[in-house]
Amino acid sequence: MSQQINDPGFGSGPGRGHVRILKRDGAFNVRRKGARFHPSDVYHIALNTTWTWFIVNAMLIYVLVNVAFALLYLGVGVDAIGGTRTESLGERFADAIFFSAQTLTTVGYGTLSPSSNVVSIIAGFEALFGLILFGVFTGLSFGRFSRIKPRISFSDQAIIAPYRNKTNALMFRLVNERAGAIMNSNMSVILTLEFMEDNRLKRKFYNLDLEINHIKTLALSWTVVHPISADSPLVKLSTHELKRVNAEIIVVMEAFDDTVGQNFYARKSYSAQDIVLGRKFIPMFHPDKDKTVMLNLNLLGTHEEAELFSADYLDQQES
Repeated sequence: MSQQINDPGFGSGPGRGHVRILKRDGAFNVRRKGARFHPSDVYHIALNTTWTWFIVNAMLIYVLVNVAFALLYLGVGVDAIGGTRTESLGERFADAIFFSAQTLTTVGYGTLSPSSNVVSIIAGFEALFGLILFGVFTGLSFGRFSRIKPRISFSDQAIIAPYRNKTNALMFRLVNERAGAIMNSNMSVILTLEFMEDNRLKRKFYNLDLEINHIKTLALSWTVVHPISADSPLVKLSTHELKRVNAEIIVVMEAFDDTVGQNFYARKSYSAQDIVLGRKFIPMFHPDKDKTVMLNLNLLGTHEEAELFSADYLDQQES
Protein backbone atom coordinates (compact mmCIF):
# COMPACT_ATOMS: atom_id res chain seq x y z
CA MET A 1 0.00 0.00 0.00
CA SER A 2 1.41 3.38 -1.01
CA GLN A 3 1.67 5.67 1.99
CA GLN A 4 2.92 9.13 2.75
CA ILE A 5 6.28 8.98 4.49
CA ASN A 6 8.50 11.36 6.40
CA ASP A 7 11.22 13.34 4.67
CA PRO A 8 13.76 10.69 3.53
CA GLY A 9 16.57 13.23 3.60
CA PHE A 10 15.79 15.51 0.67
CA GLY A 11 14.25 18.37 2.65
CA SER A 12 10.54 19.04 3.14
CA GLY A 13 10.88 22.67 2.03
CA PRO A 14 12.30 23.32 -1.47
CA GLY A 15 13.11 26.91 -0.53
CA ARG A 16 12.26 29.89 -2.68
CA GLY A 17 11.31 27.90 -5.74
CA HIS A 18 11.12 24.47 -7.27
CA VAL A 19 14.32 22.59 -7.92
CA ARG A 20 14.79 18.94 -8.73
CA ILE A 21 16.01 16.73 -5.93
CA LEU A 22 18.05 14.56 -8.27
CA LYS A 23 19.35 15.25 -11.73
CA ARG A 24 18.11 13.00 -14.50
CA ASP A 25 21.18 10.80 -14.22
CA GLY A 26 20.57 10.27 -10.51
CA ALA A 27 23.27 12.63 -9.22
CA PHE A 28 22.25 14.81 -6.28
CA ASN A 29 21.23 18.28 -7.41
CA VAL A 30 23.29 20.00 -4.72
CA ARG A 31 26.13 22.52 -4.94
CA ARG A 32 27.99 23.29 -1.71
CA LYS A 33 29.08 26.79 -0.76
CA GLY A 34 31.51 27.64 2.01
CA ALA A 35 32.95 24.15 2.33
CA ARG A 36 36.39 24.15 3.95
CA PHE A 37 39.19 22.11 2.48
CA HIS A 38 40.61 19.23 4.49
CA PRO A 39 43.64 17.11 3.52
CA SER A 40 41.45 14.00 3.54
CA ASP A 41 39.47 15.54 0.67
CA VAL A 42 42.39 14.84 -1.66
CA TYR A 43 41.68 11.12 -1.46
CA HIS A 44 38.01 11.57 -2.42
CA ILE A 45 38.90 14.00 -5.20
CA ALA A 46 41.46 11.57 -6.60
CA LEU A 47 38.91 8.76 -6.60
CA ASN A 48 36.09 10.77 -8.15
CA THR A 49 37.94 12.76 -10.80
CA THR A 50 38.21 11.55 -14.39
CA TRP A 51 41.09 9.34 -15.48
CA THR A 52 42.38 12.15 -17.70
CA TRP A 53 42.65 14.60 -14.82
CA PHE A 54 44.06 11.93 -12.53
CA ILE A 55 46.87 11.07 -14.96
CA VAL A 56 47.57 14.74 -15.80
CA ASN A 57 47.81 15.67 -12.12
CA ALA A 58 49.98 12.63 -11.34
CA MET A 59 52.39 13.61 -14.10
CA LEU A 60 52.36 17.24 -12.94
CA ILE A 61 53.20 16.21 -9.37
CA TYR A 62 55.98 13.97 -10.66
CA VAL A 63 57.50 16.81 -12.69
CA LEU A 64 57.20 19.34 -9.84
CA VAL A 65 58.86 16.98 -7.37
CA ASN A 66 61.75 16.39 -9.75
CA VAL A 67 62.12 20.11 -10.41
CA ALA A 68 62.15 20.83 -6.67
CA PHE A 69 64.89 18.29 -5.98
CA ALA A 70 66.83 19.38 -9.09
CA LEU A 71 66.88 22.95 -7.77
CA LEU A 72 68.07 21.61 -4.45
CA TYR A 73 70.90 19.74 -6.17
CA LEU A 74 71.79 22.88 -8.11
CA GLY A 75 71.93 24.81 -4.84
CA VAL A 76 74.31 22.26 -3.36
CA GLY A 77 76.29 22.11 -6.58
CA VAL A 78 76.06 19.56 -9.36
CA ASP A 79 79.81 19.12 -9.16
CA ALA A 80 79.02 16.81 -6.24
CA ILE A 81 77.16 14.52 -8.68
CA GLY A 82 79.47 12.29 -10.64
CA GLY A 83 79.02 12.20 -14.40
CA THR A 84 77.41 15.65 -14.78
CA ARG A 85 78.22 18.21 -17.44
CA THR A 86 79.39 21.66 -16.41
CA GLU A 87 79.45 23.55 -19.70
CA SER A 88 76.26 25.59 -19.16
CA LEU A 89 73.52 26.20 -16.62
CA GLY A 90 71.00 24.43 -18.87
CA GLU A 91 73.11 21.28 -19.04
CA ARG A 92 73.71 21.30 -15.29
CA PHE A 93 69.97 21.71 -14.63
CA ALA A 94 69.16 18.91 -17.11
CA ASP A 95 71.64 16.60 -15.36
CA ALA A 96 70.13 17.53 -12.01
CA ILE A 97 66.64 16.72 -13.34
CA PHE A 98 67.79 13.36 -14.73
CA PHE A 99 69.60 12.50 -11.50
CA SER A 100 66.50 13.40 -9.51
CA ALA A 101 64.27 11.25 -11.74
CA GLN A 102 66.62 8.27 -11.43
CA THR A 103 66.78 8.69 -7.66
CA LEU A 104 63.04 9.25 -7.21
CA THR A 105 62.18 6.12 -9.19
CA THR A 106 65.14 4.17 -7.73
CA VAL A 107 66.26 3.30 -11.28
CA GLY A 108 69.85 4.41 -10.96
CA TYR A 109 71.43 3.80 -14.37
CA GLY A 110 74.90 4.40 -12.98
CA THR A 111 75.93 7.29 -15.25
CA LEU A 112 75.00 9.85 -12.60
CA SER A 113 75.83 9.13 -8.98
CA PRO A 114 76.36 11.11 -5.76
CA SER A 115 79.95 11.92 -4.98
CA SER A 116 79.53 13.81 -1.71
CA ASN A 117 77.88 13.11 1.62
CA VAL A 118 75.45 16.03 1.24
CA VAL A 119 74.13 14.82 -2.12
CA SER A 120 73.97 11.25 -0.80
CA ILE A 121 71.81 12.38 2.12
CA ILE A 122 69.48 14.38 -0.16
CA ALA A 123 69.27 11.45 -2.60
CA GLY A 124 68.46 9.10 0.28
CA PHE A 125 65.53 11.27 1.38
CA GLU A 126 64.38 11.62 -2.21
CA ALA A 127 64.41 7.84 -2.72
CA LEU A 128 62.31 7.42 0.44
CA PHE A 129 59.95 10.15 -0.74
CA GLY A 130 59.70 8.42 -4.13
CA LEU A 131 58.70 5.13 -2.51
CA ILE A 132 55.95 6.90 -0.56
CA LEU A 133 54.80 8.93 -3.58
CA PHE A 134 54.56 5.95 -5.93
CA GLY A 135 52.94 3.90 -3.19
CA VAL A 136 50.22 6.56 -2.95
CA PHE A 137 49.78 6.66 -6.73
CA THR A 138 49.60 2.86 -6.85
CA GLY A 139 47.03 2.76 -4.07
CA LEU A 140 44.89 5.44 -5.71
CA SER A 141 45.08 3.70 -9.08
CA PHE A 142 44.02 0.40 -7.52
CA GLY A 143 41.24 2.16 -5.63
CA ARG A 144 39.95 3.67 -8.84
CA PHE A 145 40.12 0.34 -10.68
CA SER A 146 38.60 -1.69 -7.87
CA ARG A 147 35.83 0.80 -7.08
CA ILE A 148 32.70 -0.55 -8.69
CA LYS A 149 30.97 1.74 -11.15
CA PRO A 150 27.74 0.05 -12.15
CA ARG A 151 26.37 0.46 -15.65
CA ILE A 152 22.70 0.31 -14.82
CA SER A 153 20.80 2.18 -17.52
CA PHE A 154 17.26 3.44 -17.05
CA SER A 155 14.72 4.36 -19.69
CA ASP A 156 14.73 8.11 -20.35
CA GLN A 157 10.99 8.28 -19.75
CA ALA A 158 8.53 6.71 -17.39
CA ILE A 159 5.23 5.68 -18.94
CA ILE A 160 1.66 5.15 -17.81
CA ALA A 161 0.51 1.98 -19.50
CA PRO A 162 -2.46 -0.38 -19.31
CA TYR A 163 -1.94 -2.90 -16.57
CA ARG A 164 -4.30 -5.65 -15.37
CA ASN A 165 -7.79 -5.76 -13.90
CA LYS A 166 -8.65 -2.74 -16.03
CA THR A 167 -6.21 -0.49 -14.21
CA ASN A 168 -3.18 1.45 -15.36
CA ALA A 169 0.33 1.52 -13.98
CA LEU A 170 3.36 3.73 -13.86
CA MET A 171 6.32 1.92 -15.42
CA PHE A 172 9.96 2.46 -16.18
CA ARG A 173 12.61 0.03 -17.34
CA LEU A 174 16.25 -0.64 -16.53
CA VAL A 175 18.98 -2.98 -17.69
CA ASN A 176 22.52 -3.95 -16.75
CA GLU A 177 24.74 -3.03 -19.69
CA ARG A 178 27.49 -5.36 -18.51
CA ALA A 179 27.37 -9.13 -18.88
CA GLY A 180 28.23 -9.71 -15.22
CA ALA A 181 25.73 -11.13 -12.74
CA ILE A 182 23.71 -8.66 -10.66
CA MET A 183 22.15 -10.35 -7.63
CA ASN A 184 19.56 -9.43 -4.97
CA SER A 185 18.32 -6.21 -6.52
CA ASN A 186 16.07 -4.10 -4.30
CA MET A 187 14.04 -1.22 -5.73
CA SER A 188 12.64 1.77 -3.88
CA VAL A 189 10.51 4.41 -5.64
CA ILE A 190 9.52 7.66 -3.93
CA LEU A 191 7.08 10.22 -5.30
CA THR A 192 7.56 13.80 -4.18
CA LEU A 193 4.85 16.46 -4.60
CA GLU A 194 4.92 20.14 -3.71
CA PHE A 195 1.97 21.95 -2.14
CA MET A 196 1.38 25.36 -0.57
CA GLU A 197 0.81 25.13 3.18
CA ASP A 198 0.68 28.20 5.44
CA ASN A 199 1.94 30.32 2.57
CA ARG A 200 5.00 28.12 2.27
CA LEU A 201 5.91 25.58 -0.35
CA LYS A 202 6.16 22.15 1.24
CA ARG A 203 7.17 18.76 -0.11
CA LYS A 204 5.25 15.58 0.58
CA PHE A 205 6.80 12.19 0.03
CA TYR A 206 5.05 8.95 -0.87
CA ASN A 207 6.56 5.50 -0.97
CA LEU A 208 5.12 3.95 -4.12
CA ASP A 209 3.96 0.36 -3.85
CA LEU A 210 5.56 -1.81 -6.53
CA GLU A 211 4.39 -4.98 -8.23
CA ILE A 212 7.88 -6.43 -7.60
CA ASN A 213 10.46 -4.59 -5.50
CA HIS A 214 13.03 -7.40 -5.24
CA ILE A 215 14.50 -9.79 -7.78
CA LYS A 216 17.17 -12.42 -7.24
CA THR A 217 19.00 -11.91 -10.53
CA LEU A 218 19.08 -9.17 -13.15
CA ALA A 219 19.95 -11.21 -16.22
CA LEU A 220 17.59 -9.39 -18.59
CA SER A 221 15.71 -6.10 -18.36
CA TRP A 222 13.53 -5.17 -15.40
CA THR A 223 10.29 -3.27 -15.89
CA VAL A 224 9.41 -1.67 -12.57
CA VAL A 225 5.64 -1.35 -12.16
CA HIS A 226 3.60 0.77 -9.77
CA PRO A 227 -0.11 -0.13 -10.13
CA ILE A 228 -2.26 3.02 -10.02
CA SER A 229 -4.86 1.56 -7.67
CA ALA A 230 -7.34 3.42 -5.51
CA ASP A 231 -4.77 4.05 -2.79
CA SER A 232 -2.06 5.32 -5.15
CA PRO A 233 -1.18 9.02 -4.79
CA LEU A 234 -1.20 9.20 -8.60
CA VAL A 235 -4.81 8.11 -8.99
CA LYS A 236 -6.27 11.61 -8.78
CA LEU A 237 -3.50 13.52 -10.49
CA SER A 238 -3.90 14.61 -14.08
CA THR A 239 -0.93 15.39 -16.28
CA HIS A 240 -1.56 19.09 -15.71
CA GLU A 241 -1.63 18.59 -11.93
CA LEU A 242 1.54 16.51 -11.99
CA LYS A 243 3.35 19.49 -13.51
CA ARG A 244 1.61 21.97 -11.22
CA VAL A 245 2.77 20.18 -8.08
CA ASN A 246 6.23 19.58 -9.56
CA ALA A 247 5.99 15.82 -9.28
CA GLU A 248 9.29 13.98 -9.18
CA ILE A 249 9.83 10.25 -9.05
CA ILE A 250 13.01 9.24 -7.26
CA VAL A 251 14.35 5.77 -7.98
CA VAL A 252 16.96 4.08 -5.80
CA MET A 253 18.24 0.60 -6.60
CA GLU A 254 20.49 -1.43 -4.31
CA ALA A 255 22.10 -4.62 -5.61
CA PHE A 256 25.11 -6.92 -5.37
CA ASP A 257 27.61 -7.28 -8.19
CA ASP A 258 28.72 -10.91 -8.17
CA THR A 259 31.73 -10.18 -10.41
CA VAL A 260 33.52 -7.89 -7.94
CA GLY A 261 31.70 -9.01 -4.80
CA GLN A 262 30.42 -5.56 -3.80
CA ASN A 263 27.10 -3.90 -3.12
CA PHE A 264 26.27 -0.83 -5.17
CA TYR A 265 23.54 1.75 -5.66
CA ALA A 266 21.99 3.21 -8.80
CA ARG A 267 19.71 6.26 -8.88
CA LYS A 268 17.38 7.90 -11.36
CA SER A 269 14.93 10.78 -11.34
CA TYR A 270 11.81 11.36 -13.45
CA SER A 271 10.04 14.72 -13.45
CA ALA A 272 6.45 15.27 -14.55
CA GLN A 273 7.76 16.17 -18.02
CA ASP A 274 9.38 12.74 -18.25
CA ILE A 275 6.10 10.85 -17.78
CA VAL A 276 4.36 9.78 -21.00
CA LEU A 277 0.73 8.62 -21.10
CA GLY A 278 -0.82 5.84 -23.11
CA ARG A 279 2.34 3.98 -24.06
CA LYS A 280 3.78 0.52 -23.46
CA PHE A 281 7.33 -0.74 -23.68
CA ILE A 282 8.45 -2.83 -26.63
CA PRO A 283 10.04 -6.15 -25.52
CA MET A 284 13.83 -5.99 -25.36
CA PHE A 285 14.67 -9.69 -25.62
CA HIS A 286 13.72 -12.72 -27.69
CA PRO A 287 15.08 -16.23 -28.35
CA ASP A 288 17.84 -16.30 -30.94
CA LYS A 289 18.55 -18.95 -33.59
CA ASP A 290 21.26 -20.57 -31.47
CA LYS A 291 18.77 -21.02 -28.60
CA THR A 292 20.17 -18.16 -26.53
CA VAL A 293 18.29 -15.08 -25.41
CA MET A 294 19.10 -11.95 -27.41
CA LEU A 295 18.87 -8.78 -25.29
CA ASN A 296 18.74 -5.62 -27.41
CA LEU A 297 19.96 -2.69 -25.28
CA ASN A 298 18.96 -0.23 -27.99
CA LEU A 299 15.30 -0.89 -27.17
CA LEU A 300 15.58 0.15 -23.51
CA GLY A 301 13.46 3.30 -23.80
CA THR A 302 11.44 2.32 -26.86
CA HIS A 303 7.67 2.31 -26.39
CA GLU A 304 4.56 2.28 -28.55
CA GLU A 305 1.03 3.57 -28.30
CA ALA A 306 -1.37 1.76 -26.00
CA GLU A 307 -4.94 2.42 -24.92
CA LEU A 308 -5.37 3.17 -21.23
CA PHE A 309 -8.17 1.76 -19.08
CA SER A 310 -10.80 4.31 -18.02
CA ALA A 311 -8.31 7.06 -17.44
CA ASP A 312 -10.13 10.20 -18.45
CA TYR A 313 -8.60 12.03 -15.50
CA LEU A 314 -5.16 11.41 -16.93
CA ASP A 315 -6.04 12.99 -20.24
CA GLN A 316 -6.65 16.44 -18.83
CA GLN A 317 -4.07 18.64 -20.46
CA GLU A 318 -2.95 22.11 -19.52
CA SER A 319 -4.96 24.65 -21.44
